[in-house]
Amino acid sequence: MNSRYRRRNTPAYTAASYFSLAAGMFLFCIGVYNADWDLNVKGYYLLCMILITMACIVVQKVVRDNTEDRELRQDNPNHRMRNTAAFTGMAYVGLIIGFAMFFIGLYNAPFELNVKGYYIAVILLIAYSAISVQKVVRDNAEDKEILERQDPHRTIQG
Repeated sequence: MNSRYRRRNTPAYTAASYFSLAAGMFLFCIGVYNADWDLNVKGYYLLCMILITMACIVVQKVVRDNTEDRELRQDNPNHRMRNTAAFTGMAYVGLIIGFAMFFIGLYNAPFELNVKGYYIAVILLIAYSAISVQKVVRDNAEDKEILERQDPHRTIQG
């Protein structure tokens, strides 16, 4: 049987993931830049965006690591978990704090409802895209390694 390993992500999905994250961050920054706010308020919202982005990436990594480690532990009870319970908890707490800071700040801001909706939509785009980019990066790295082992002389494309 000559079955070939197939990549988990198409080039289109990979590009769409990167594009959506870049577009979301660009749109958020344009909104903050053009807002008539004090510099400290602009900094607050940019910090929230960065915290949410990083926390989404870390949570996605932790969830995937923990899932893979649980599966590996079934085969080998001595398998060492990559993330401690404390790190896993901190990842979730960081994400909750990031969204809480963002939504509390937005709730108390004197913005019109359409402006609040804009920032909510863009931060959700950023959160989803950050998770997707982290998935794509990890999948593509693992796929490349598997394909190189399968056929070391093959040029990896797509």
